[in-house]
Amino acid sequence: MSSNSTVSQQLAEFIHATSFGDLPLAVVEMAKSRVLDSLATAIASRGLPVPKVALEFVKNNRGEATIFGHAQRVPAIDAALVNGTLINGTTQDDFLAKSHPGAVVIPAGMAIAEEEGSSGKDFLASVVLGYDLVARAYLGGPGMLPRFRASGVAGTVGAAATAGKLQGLSVSELVNALGLSTMFASGFGEGFHAGTMDVKLNVGWACRSGISASKLARVGATSAPSAFEGKSGFFNAFANTAEKADEAVRALGRPFLIEEVTYKERPVCIFVQTPVHLAHRFAHEKKVDPSKIKQVTIQAPDATYTNPGFQNVAPFKSPLHARISARFCTAAALLGKPIDQYGFYSNTTDPEVLALAEKIDLLKPTSDIEHVHMEIIYDGEKHHLAGVEMEMLLPTTEKVVAKFTRLTADFFGKRLNQVLDTILNLNRVTQIRELTDHLRNPEV
Repeated sequence: MSSNSTVSQQLAEFIHATSFGDLPLAVVEMAKSRVLDSLATAIASRGLPVPKVALEFVKNNRGEATIFGHAQRVPAIDAALVNGTLINGTTQDDFLAKSHPGAVVIPAGMAIAEEEGSSGKDFLASVVLGYDLVARAYLGGPGMLPRFRASGVAGTVGAAATAGKLQGLSVSELVNALGLSTMFASGFGEGFHAGTMDVKLNVGWACRSGISASKLARVGATSAPSAFEGKSGFFNAFANTAEKADEAVRALGRPFLIEEVTYKERPVCIFVQTPVHLAHRFAHEKKVDPSKIKQVTIQAPDATYTNPGFQNVAPFKSPLHARISARFCTAAALLGKPIDQYGFYSNTTDPEVLALAEKIDLLKPTSDIEHVHMEIIYDGEKHHLAGVEMEMLLPTTEKVVAKFTRLTADFFGKRLNQVLDTILNLNRVTQIRELTDHLRNPEV
């Protein structure tokens, strides 16, 4: 690839040239793990308000794409919208480069693979490339945070890459698809302060927009070749500068960035996972008496501290408003509340949690720290806890299988092991419908 070519050109050549055979075994296994994890959270989210709204929005449309956990089939862009909200629904989906890639990449890939009759190998390759592009779109413009929501902005680019790969777009068509996706990118975080649906719908819309960009490019739509780094392009628009544009194309495929993904055990914001983990471990080891906690302080990296919702305080306006609050979630962990259960976060007025949350102070980072530091004054003593942010959230196939089983056993019933086997052997599936046929409501 020429160093003088645009970001879009270099990314398009990378996407076009990369096939399943180029993927290391560990990357293939990680891609299967990401599919498994995303489908687990999607099935667990079937009854939630945001997916219900998205489903109502597309209910009169008919097509060939599957909505996870539902009988109705809709056009690919509509399935992408609903399935994105399903995967992101319980706030328990995976995380990479400040985005939730599974919620934008997996629905895009599944819908287009159904439409194209793609094999499991082709689908997995598109997933790996989609994750890569989600991360690279952010790495070239990290200043997009906290002003914009990375999942809605960078996520649109990843969805377009996934869809374009499966549609067999040429390099020039991929350039246009990526450029169009940057134009369609959108999303900011005010809903995290308000506890409203918009930030959740944004994820599904990013997926829908990415597919739309690829489909438009396929029928001849064009975009600016310098859509990423241009003076009025993606990086300058969302990050105020294109000075890091080279990071978007650095060392393409070495490694594939899906290898850096983290996952969530608990249904809370990724940015509060580490303080919650530290608090939960402390409470378990000390068998904490809440009356003996005098004060708790938390100091986190700047990107965490400034993330919309991290500093939320009572009164909590909705479960989402609480699930992204460091104070609420840390207090719940210290109290031994059922923090692994999605339904717990509906208890936004729990008096014990609110009382302890008032004793928790969030400190501004004083340097470019990467660790989360916590100090707990308990029973007259100071206890210092620290952890590398998200270090404990690296996925393994064993962990993700356990999560999938826990979240989907009621839905799949006796078919659970068959579905697991299909996903874990996706590279042997000749058509993706061998999987999607399992994902519709089994009672219909």
